[in-house]
Order: sequence, then C-alpha cells, then structure tokens
Amino acid sequence: PCGCGECYQGWLEPLLARIAENYTAVVSPDITTIDLNTFEFMKPSPYGQNHNRGNFDWSLAFGWESLPDHERRRRRDETYPIKTPTFAGGLFSISKDYFYQIGSYDEEMEIWGGENIEMSFRVWQCGGQLEIIPCSIVGHVFRTKSPHTFPKGTQVIARNQVRLAEVWMDEYKEIFYRRNQQAAQMSKDRTFGDISKRLEFRTRLQCKSFSWYLKNIYPEAFMPDLNPLRFGSVKNVGRDSCLDAGENNEGGKELIMYPCHGQGGNQYFEYSTHYEIRHNIQKELCLHGSDGSLKLELCQYKGGGSGVGEEQKWELKDNQLFYMPGLNLCLTARLVHPSLATCNPSDRYQLWFFV
Repeated sequence: PCGCGECYQGWLEPLLARIAENYTAVVSPDITTIDLNTFEFMKPSPYGQNHNRGNFDWSLAFGWESLPDHERRRRRDETYPIKTPTFAGGLFSISKDYFYQIGSYDEEMEIWGGENIEMSFRVWQCGGQLEIIPCSIVGHVFRTKSPHTFPKGTQVIARNQVRLAEVWMDEYKEIFYRRNQQAAQMSKDRTFGDISKRLEFRTRLQCKSFSWYLKNIYPEAFMPDLNPLRFGSVKNVGRDSCLDAGENNEGGKELIMYPCHGQGGNQYFEYSTHYEIRHNIQKELCLHGSDGSLKLELCQYKGGGSGVGEEQKWELKDNQLFYMPGLNLCLTARLVHPSLATCNPSDRYQLWFFV
C-alpha cells in the first residue's frame, strides 16, 4: 500500500531487511518524482545518483538537500543506507514494537502538519536512526498544492508545531517562535493542549537534548543567533510602513515597503551579533548594499571561519539611522523600493526602528 504513488519492483524487501538487521532503524524509500501531468516515472540508476536527504528550516518546514561530503564518504557503495536528519513522513517502515516503544504519534496533534518533524527529532534524540534506503524506490506525485482544505488552516499546523517545539527543542524553540507570531502567542497563552505525557515519555526514555541533535545529527544546520541584538519588523517613520522581503524573494531581488502586519513572515528581520540585517525564515538572506541599490542576497557570513563584507555590515544609530559604514550610506524609504542614500538624520524617510 503506497499512497499517491507507484512502487518500483522490489521496493519492500530492502526496507524489511534493514529493520531485521537493526530494529531501531526507521527507514524510508528513495522517493523519486512522478510527473503530475504525464505520470512519467524517473527511473533509478545502479551507477549512483545525486541523492537527497531531509532537513528542516527554522520555521519548522520540511525540505530536501543534497548529501554533505562526510555522508557521501561514509557510504561504502550505492546500496548503503543514507542517514537523514528528518524524513518526509508519508512513506516509511518501522518495526511495530519499536513504533510503540518510541512513542508512536503524538495523539494530541490534529489533522496534518508537523508530525514528520516531531517524529524525526524524537527518533534521533531517543536513540533510533532515520535512514533512506536507496535500493527501495517509490514514485510519488508531488502536487503543487494540497488537495485537502483544513478547517482552521494555519492554526492547526502552528498548534502541532508548538507541541513539538515545547517537547523536543529546549531553548531553541525561541528561534522558531520569533519567526512565527501565531505559534509564539499559542505558546504564551498555553493553548496547545496537554504535553505532560510526551514530556514524561522523553524523561523515561532518557532522550538527548536538542543541542545534541544539532551537534551530532545535523551539524550543517545554520544556527541563527539564539539572542539577536534586535528582531521583529523594521518600521519606517516617514512612510509609516514596514520593510518587507516581498513575495518569493529568495535573494537577488529588491525589497518593498508594505503596511506593517505584525505576523513576522516576509516582514521578519534580525539585527545579528555580526551586525547584519538578516531575513532568515527559510534561507539565510541579508540586506546587501552596493552603489545605491539595495537587495536581499545570500548572507556572506555562514558560520565557521567566514566573515561579513562591507556590503552587509550595518550600524543602528541612536538617531534611528540604519548606517552602512563601508559605503558611508543610509537606508531610505523615499523611493518605491528601499534603497541607500547619503545620510541625513533630519529626513524622516531615513528613520527606522524595530517593532
């Protein structure tokens, strides 16, 4: 039984063989895409291919990424399981006994959303492992949007995410809450239901901390500041509106000014401890200035030994100017798009503050 998909011959045996070998392995097939329009199946190749593994971002959305070098090196050949920080959750095999031993599902979660991330953190933190088995291939139709509509929409998903953040993420849950105001409010009002059973379960199984998970299972995850210098929306005095990334801005595009809505999302920015102004919900994007123009670009600082160039370094002045010392220019909202201009503290379009 394999959902909205098609199973490639011999898909089941490799999954069962792996569980027989290690009953704490929670295994997924390599999911290949079936074209939504032609229903064509991308065939697997014995010569190896570019495999992906699951990840998450700080809005707790699931995504795919290519394998890091250390994982490629660890796999001795094409049949070798791929360790994955998270899994898609729709197609997986698990020993029935282990499923209940590891806490099955959080039964207080509703309908849909967040359960795969919850189970990913839980399996790893409580001593299991998540693997993708390349010899098991299942095709899946990825729709552009969900065929189901949910009553209470985003509220249901946010509630599920708050439950998993409260149980598994320790102090790192604050990084998520800063990016999702709805979730932050639920956490504050304690309107996410009773989690005492889940917490008890975590204690009983002696599960590890979220910081252990980040260090050992997903060291590639970019760590935003646990305590940025400022965060929230950036409001302009002259325009009485907020800095906004605009729709689908994944870098390389100008920003817009938009009425402040207080929901985070496209209007969420952080002033980081490296003095960048980051918009970092899905990707790590920074306010990047060069000769008068201002865009969102991938941040130059990526952790490790990297640094911040003058195009991304900002000073927030006491007089409300957002100043770029490297270019000696200030952020202004005077034109259609936010841009850079010669600094003038008496120009209301150059006065900004975090709200």
